[in-house]
Amino acid sequence: MTKLVAWILIVLTPLLWPTDRLFFADMPALLAFFDVWRPTIIALAAATLAGLRFVPAIQRRPAVFAACMLICGAGVCGVALGHIGALGEVYYPCSYLLSQATVPLIVGPTWRVIVNLLVPLGFTIPYALAHPAFFTDNTFAPSLLVFQVLALVGSFVLGHALYVLLRGNFAQREALAGQAAELARAREKSERLLLNILPGAVASQLKDGAETIADAHDDVTVLFVDICGFTKLSDGSRASEVVQMLGVVFSAFDALVELHRVEKIKTIGDAYMVAAGLPEPRPDHAQAIADLALDMITIVRSLRDPSGAELQVRIGAHCGPVVAGVIGRKKFIYDLWGDTVNTASRMESHGEPGRIQITEELARRLGPRYVCEPRGTIAVKGKGEMATYFLRGHAA
Repeated sequence: MTKLVAWILIVLTPLLWPTDRLFFADMPALLAFFDVWRPTIIALAAATLAGLRFVPAIQRRPAVFAACMLICGAGVCGVALGHIGALGEVYYPCSYLLSQATVPLIVGPTWRVIVNLLVPLGFTIPYALAHPAFFTDNTFAPSLLVFQVLALVGSFVLGHALYVLLRGNFAQREALAGQAAELARAREKSERLLLNILPGAVASQLKDGAETIADAHDDVTVLFVDICGFTKLSDGSRASEVVQMLGVVFSAFDALVELHRVEKIKTIGDAYMVAAGLPEPRPDHAQAIADLALDMITIVRSLRDPSGAELQVRIGAHCGPVVAGVIGRKKFIYDLWGDTVNTASRMESHGEPGRIQITEELARRLGPRYVCEPRGTIAVKGKGEMATYFLRGHAA
């Protein structure tokens, strides 16, 4: 409010100079008063804005500084009006009332009582010193005292009414702002939860109202990783220990998935499924999955099961076409289907502890940058005889 009042004074005060010349052309003494008073208003308003903008001490107590500027302005007005003598007597009540009416606009309830007393003193004392005859010879002196008391009371009433109005408006705006912030936080939380379930592009389709989300991807790489001996481990450990272990393992895998910019599809018990090359195609999907698998083997070596023994995992991967989509309306899930998914799963289930088994096609895709050790031909359920490889690492 203080800044608003200051800007209004700076903008409107210069507009009154032409009216001064128009209506008071035959009163040079009164024009002299306005020529002193109006620049003073602009200077004090500008000083208030500058102080609120650049001075930290004033920024901490803006109402106190604005009150000081108001008292100074009232004093200058009193001196200037007093110096024009009897001609200024008719403007004394108006100037006094104007200074009092400004108080509730810029001063809060804490300082209003003090400022309401200081402003009239700041105006009346300089005026009395400059023009004592107004108080000694004026037949309206008793009524003037009544006027001043009524103006003081009116300023208190106006200030309280304005304070109640603004406080109610401010409280309403604060409540609305709080509700908006709460809604924004809830929306952000929902966004994060949704992105933990679905890839970003798929989540956008769902939010846009897509009824069916199903996409064919011609070339992706799918990986499965499974904890060896999990059933026996679960039977011999407390449930809390098993859940805690899975939390540690899968959290480590989640960090690697994010590092390699691939998509975690789901977990099924102790199995963890990942894909690369969807929902957005990427030409290096095979290399991304290979690097992820090697990092998984490395990080698992540092983990232990509830008994303190070293954990071991089997990893299998394959590349090819898949169909991806969202199924269900409640607790929906983003999933993959197709022979590529089944083959990758078989690579894991027919693999060996601590090793990464991949298909011949995936080994060919990886090329000479990776060391792929031929395992030979193995019987794969549902697939028959297949030539497979163990991914050992990067080529030297």
